[in-house]
Amino acid sequence: MSEISVINKRVDPAHDARRLVLFFGGLIGFYVAVILIAKPEWGGGEGELNKFALGIMLAPTVGAVLATVFGPGVIRFGKPTWWIAAGFLPALAALVVTFAASAAGLVEIHGGKLGGVLLLMVPLSVVASLSALGEEVGWRGFLWPLMRRRSSFVASSAVMWAIWFLYHAPLTVAGLYGTVGGLPAFGVAILGFVLFVGVITERSRSIWPSVIAHGSWNA
Repeated sequence: MSEISVINKRVDPAHDARRLVLFFGGLIGFYVAVILIAKPEWGGGEGELNKFALGIMLAPTVGAVLATVFGPGVIRFGKPTWWIAAGFLPALAALVVTFAASAAGLVEIHGGKLGGVLLLMVPLSVVASLSALGEEVGWRGFLWPLMRRRSSFVASSAVMWAIWFLYHAPLTVAGLYGTVGGLPAFGVAILGFVLFVGVITERSRSIWPSVIAHGSWNA
């Protein structure tokens, strides 16, 4: 069998249903297994979540690997380019919003600590990107290219938004990640993030800008 035919088999739409079953089966199975093993204290907040967050974040990668091996399918990593710099825009936007809120008297910025925060922003984003990679391999490395072969950018973004919301919502309902009252605002926030990351993934043809963006957001 030629190399070209192997590649074509890995992107053949006829196998997409099987790939999706394997992807979501692996993701959900690993997600649930991590929670059952961790046995978190419900309502324990993000301090409790941090004890097993890395396992949760690896769940999309587990699903992607299963789908790639047994689908068969493809995980598209792509090459690092200058588009990686765009991944820091969410952190920069958050900083601008904070300054604007301070100027409006809504929040107080402690000048003595600001320099340290700015100095740590980039290295903290890079470190957080290591764990974000566990999600992005599944979301933007596997699932996004599969959906874009079949659907428009808007339709693919809508599906990704719904999946991402459902991925986080159980942790919120369990009192481990944010608050239930904050779910509508969280939904709006991730909609903007999904659209932004979709654009930089399309432009760069790689997952690396989304990894940095996800990491800088988490940081």
